[in-house]
Amino acid sequence: MPGMFAIASVWIALGALLTTVVVVVMPDRSAEMVVTLLPYTIAFSATLAAGVLWAFRKRPAAEPGVGGQRAQAVASLLMNSLSFAILLFALNDVGHALLGLVIEFGFLWLCWKGYVRIVLAEKK
Repeated sequence: MPGMFAIASVWIALGALLTTVVVVVMPDRSAEMVVTLLPYTIAFSATLAAGVLWAFRKRPAAEPGVGGQRAQAVASLLMNSLSFAILLFALNDVGHALLGLVIEFGFLWLCWKGYVRIVLAEKK
C-alpha cells in the first residue's frame, strides 16, 4: 500500500507545482479558489510522502522497491517545498517570504533531525 501512496504523492506534488507556476506566471482574478486550495493540496501530498517514509523506516534500502519509494517520497517533499516557496514569494513581500522560508525549513530540519535520531536510531 505505501507504494501507491508514494506514486500518488509524487503526482499530486507535480500537479501542485505546475498549478502554482501557472497561477503565478498568468495571474487571474478567478484563480482565488485555486490559490486557496493549493496549500491544502501541498499538505496532503506531503502527508502521503511522510506516510511512505514512516512505513519504510525500519526496512533496508536494499529491499526491492524500498529505495525507489523513499526517493519518490523525498522528491515529493522537495516539489512541495518548492511550490510553497513560490506561493510565499508570489503572495508576500520579499522580507515576509524569506521569513516564511526560514520558518518552513527550520521546522523541516527539526522534523528530519527527530526522524533520524529517534525513529531511525538503532537500538542497542
